[in-house]
Amino acid sequence: MSIKIAITYEKGGVAKTTTAVNVSAILAEQGYRVLLIDLDPQSYATSYYALYDDSVPSINDVMQGRVAAKDAVRDCGFFGLQMIPSNFAFKEIETFLMAKTRGQDFFLKNALADMEEDFDFIFMDCPPSGERIKTNALAFADYVILPTIPDDYAVQGLLCMSTFIVDIVKYVNPSLAVLGVLITIDERTANKIAYKTALQSQDIFPCFTTSIRKNTKLSEAINAHQPINVYEPKSNGCQDYKALTEEILAKLQLR
Repeated sequence: MSIKIAITYEKGGVAKTTTAVNVSAILAEQGYRVLLIDLDPQSYATSYYALYDDSVPSINDVMQGRVAAKDAVRDCGFFGLQMIPSNFAFKEIETFLMAKTRGQDFFLKNALADMEEDFDFIFMDCPPSGERIKTNALAFADYVILPTIPDDYAVQGLLCMSTFIVDIVKYVNPSLAVLGVLITIDERTANKIAYKTALQSQDIFPCFTTSIRKNTKLSEAINAHQPINVYEPKSNGCQDYKALTEEILAKLQLR
């Protein structure tokens, strides 16, 4: 069975998609069978790999039962990494789920049930908003990664996430666990160092030892539609995401 990891936070701009696409690609390069699911109507992960196309099946079609999950899978073009893409029409899924009187938290889990044997890892890139989408992701996930930038809102943001996750564990998915808080866009300024220290010392969730430094090559890789381990393997961004991938594997006792 696959290991299912949701990458989520309650606001945008914290490198959720950058984390999802690069960790997925690094694991795929190592020989793991990896599926990346874009659960954001803004479709950043889909666009990252230049796969945005309104005419092909998407996660919206899968969750609404119009197509089987296997028929929506597309190749990202790197290391055999596979994706179920999103598109702007996915914004309608919140209304679709709200109208359901039963099982509205488990549409993603039910739709992907037949895919679990085909992959070692399934990553879900979640939107900053859309509570029903995130609930479906966490109902399906085994683990959560919480990317956050070191700023004056960071600890408060984790408190908000903790309330949400506690409810998920209590009412939806008792086996869900937080793999770690990931500090992203890390800089060695006095303010950032202070905020980073506060994040590392908080006791809401465990923190990854690895942090992701601010790195222009990560931004350039987005424009090139390539994962960082292809675009610039020697960059700080690639070194950091490779270190994070190793830490994830160690936490999962796969190293």
